[in-house]
Amino acid sequence: MKLPRFIGLVDLAVIVSLAIAIPILSSPRPMQASDAVKGTDAERFALAHAEAQAIANPTSGAKIAELAERVGEAGFKDWAIETAVGGAERGKGAPDRWRALSAASVAYVDRLDVRPALQYIDMALSVCESSREACPSWEQLRMDFYRQHLAAGIESGIDPRKDPVGFRNAGEKALRPVRLSPARQQP
Repeated sequence: MKLPRFIGLVDLAVIVSLAIAIPILSSPRPMQASDAVKGTDAERFALAHAEAQAIANPTSGAKIAELAERVGEAGFKDWAIETAVGGAERGKGAPDRWRALSAASVAYVDRLDVRPALQYIDMALSVCESSREACPSWEQLRMDFYRQHLAAGIESGIDPRKDPVGFRNAGEKALRPVRLSPARQQP
């Protein structure tokens, strides 16, 4: 077979290769996806609902705190921190901003990063003190106990990543235990 002068054997091989390769390369690749958030349908719905509520009201400390808690429970600790810290920044001036700051502290503790956790709980307490009507006294007391526990753990010098039980025990030593059991009668 004699080919015209402007088409050679190499050109013919390239054309045949392209004729075979184009249909193969242009066919869609199979895609596999799975849910990023594991859990039951109710848990995933609760997370989606909390996210929708936070999007609808981005300055609400309560909505941000709920979303950060749900995200943290799902195992996304960095996302929980980002959500709480970003929500606290957006909520400056909001009376319940302390809730987002407290959620940021809890998210940092979940990641065993206690120094920023202490900073955020300190900020939450100062915001809580400045807005008495939005921060009940029992919430302030709860945050203060949490702060004392964190501060004592940090002061002990124990790294919570290396010895989480030792860190917790050091924090508990700073708090005075109170037992609420009935008094025993002396025989």
